[in-house]
Amino acid sequence: MASWPELLAHLEAAREEAVRSLGEERAYHIINVHAAALVEAGKAIEAAYGPEERAASMLYAQLPSLLAELAWAQLALLSAHYPSAFRCLRSALELACRARLADLAYPAEAAERKLAKAALLERKRKKWPRGWRLVKKALGSLSAFELEREELLRLRRAWKTASKHAHASLTAWGNESCLWRPWAFDEQMATSILQASDAISDAILLLFLDAFPRAREQIAAFFSAREWESYLPMTYRCLRMRDCSR
Repeated sequence: MASWPELLAHLEAAREEAVRSLGEERAYHIINVHAAALVEAGKAIEAAYGPEERAASMLYAQLPSLLAELAWAQLALLSAHYPSAFRCLRSALELACRARLADLAYPAEAAERKLAKAALLERKRKKWPRGWRLVKKALGSLSAFELEREELLRLRRAWKTASKHAHASLTAWGNESCLWRPWAFDEQMATSILQASDAISDAILLLFLDAFPRAREQIAAFFSAREWESYLPMTYRCLRMRDCSR
């Protein structure tokens, strides 16, 4: 069994290999692009909405948790613990979708009441969607933006990939001829995680744009100064639409 110093050495070796193989920009893509975008969205919301409005939003309340999931996904990618990265990404998407649906279902309720009611509905499977149905319903509720077929398929692929690898498995890489080896860098898996992170973060940002239209202008200014459209095409398309805000 490895000692604690040996485990730390494995972590550092895995990080170095990820940076060497992917390049520093790609290796830190999740934190430098997706977490940064959510942080900026939070700042824009804080500038455009008062404390009471923000406190009433379940989606806004989940912002720290969403950032934490992205941070853990980044760390898992760097340490070559790919199942954990997929779990964090899937969790972030589900969390954002649940929060947005709770806000829409109970718009006049305080956040605590929304949480209690949503928890009750979750125990009644027929009244609260789960899995992909949850994601699809949340994105179908967007007030002034409709996903195109290819956009929905892109997100569906990311969801299926994350779900496939998020569950414990003896063949976590989906390869029956090869056991999963912790700390071992795999470029194909790392690339798959980065692609999934793009699609999932893109969807989460859409939910925030829909929920907080008054923050749209400041968010748009942030994105216009960055060449991230290839990563977040739905977000950029939404920001270009004049009627994306209410």
